[in-house]
Amino acid sequence: MRSGMMPLVLVHGSGHTHESFDAQAAAISSADAVSLPGHPEGQALTSVGDCAEWLAKYLRWKGSDKAIVGGNSLGGAIALEFALRYPERTAGLVLLGTGAKLRVSAAIFSKIDDEWPDCIDTFAEWSLAPSAPAELRTRLKEWHLTVGQATTRQDYSNCNVFDVMDRAGTIKAKTLIIVGALDQMTPPKYSQYLRDTIAGSELHVIEGAGHVAHAEKPDIVNGLIRNAFGAELA
Repeated sequence: MRSGMMPLVLVHGSGHTHESFDAQAAAISSADAVSLPGHPEGQALTSVGDCAEWLAKYLRWKGSDKAIVGGNSLGGAIALEFALRYPERTAGLVLLGTGAKLRVSAAIFSKIDDEWPDCIDTFAEWSLAPSAPAELRTRLKEWHLTVGQATTRQDYSNCNVFDVMDRAGTIKAKTLIIVGALDQMTPPKYSQYLRDTIAGSELHVIEGAGHVAHAEKPDIVNGLIRNAFGAELA
């Protein structure tokens, strides 16, 4: 990353790794895609709050006083919690397919408990638009297999109890919200709530994309990030 550039740290969703943000890391010089503990190295953390604290320590270790913080689904929840705990360190937010509350269907836990790893095919279907390339479907399945059953379940458990609906309105950081029009996991209404709650935020709905719009339509998403946060992210 060039001197003077603002770091853009990106956090993946449940059962994924930093590789879900490969397209952003390759195209945006200041982007730093991270893998949470347990994905697969180390021990999975047991709350969104713990993940936000881990991220704060990670940024200190990287020597970053402030950063644009972003994430997909669980990663977006972590970004929101980070912004609430560390407003002075939050230069901006990029929220992708996430929400202020992420209640998880009991069917997801049942599938993880009783149908692993066969359920990964179902998760891929729920996560991707029908037009998503076969290569991306394969990659998404590989992320889940790499992360494993226990950590994937913990990720969804962390999402299930996450709720900042009563606090999200206090966020002052510049906020970019992106969601796939075909997102089945966190439908666009979740992002619309964030848009209505975070003052000055902007929402973009990506046609033809599902839950991982950043991987399905990377050129569009990268352009939106650059437009929102300027040339220093080029």
